[in-house]
Amino acid sequence: MSPEVIRSLGWDLICGSANAAVLGIFVIGVRRLLRRHLSPNWRLILGGLVLARLVWPWEIPSPVSLFNVTAPLLPPISAGSFPIDGWMGCLAAWAAGVGIRCAGLMADWKRLQQRIARSQPAPSIVVNLWNEACRGEAEFLRRVSIRQSRDVGGVCLAGLIQPCLLVPHDLGEQFSQKEIRLIFLHEIAHLRRRDLWLNVLLETVRTVHWFNPVVGWVLRRWREDREEACDVHALSADRGVSKVLYGRVLLKCLESAADLKADRVGVAWQGDPSAAPPSLVHRIQAIARFRTGRRTWVVGACTLMAVALLGLTDQEPLPPRRVWLLKTESILGLLSPLSGLPTV
Repeated sequence: MSPEVIRSLGWDLICGSANAAVLGIFVIGVRRLLRRHLSPNWRLILGGLVLARLVWPWEIPSPVSLFNVTAPLLPPISAGSFPIDGWMGCLAAWAAGVGIRCAGLMADWKRLQQRIARSQPAPSIVVNLWNEACRGEAEFLRRVSIRQSRDVGGVCLAGLIQPCLLVPHDLGEQFSQKEIRLIFLHEIAHLRRRDLWLNVLLETVRTVHWFNPVVGWVLRRWREDREEACDVHALSADRGVSKVLYGRVLLKCLESAADLKADRVGVAWQGDPSAAPPSLVHRIQAIARFRTGRRTWVVGACTLMAVALLGLTDQEPLPPRRVWLLKTESILGLLSPLSGLPTV
């Protein structure tokens, strides 16, 4: 691999992560300022702008760009400011971190698969409650395998191609049928939103940018918003759903749940246990404020457009030539060892 390509890879990784960190801090501030006026779905979309910034391939100069404020605070450096040995060392450390996170993910996945293998089919009464909660939903939800396990303390979804819902072996003893139905409505929302596949995206981003604490911070907030969005779906599914009862079920699940460690490879109903109590407080507050038919799309749409205008544009004027992976010379540098093409 040529020195130009090595510099390009390292510089793109650092620049993309740094820009996303700046935007992430700004988005977190906007979320806190407008939390009561933005629905969880709008907060999720704002978090999506941070992910978009990580892979944003265009340079769009704008006088209102957020980076007009932050760029003068940074030292005037470029890809050529560091020796090639330094870039090679940085990329080696980055690759080692990626390998460690991938090993952790594989261990979590294997642990969850072992739990599924040791599980047993759930009793017919639990399956019937699931089918009743799925009434009026897509047909694929009825094909979800419901299994009970002694290895889990709470309800957990796992699997991409063939989703499986793991429930505690004593679920019927811990909760009434009304409470179980509320839990199932929440899990149905995860399946409808394809949150198991979204987990793959989130963990891929977190693995690539493991060195950036702001990216991890944004992704944790995203998971909290995802749980709140599913709470809203469950509370909106039936006008007879009691907010008080739903909140009590959430508290009961957190008290009885063991450390599932499924947040990275599955979706647990109570969310990430390590995020409590702050995450729990936010969810309980959101449940208490819930109102059927509440509309936040005006505030959400205006906030989204403003943040996109500020965060997806670049400083004006553009800094000296940047080394982007999508540049022609970088692509030719990658291909030249294989094809013998000279670099430009």
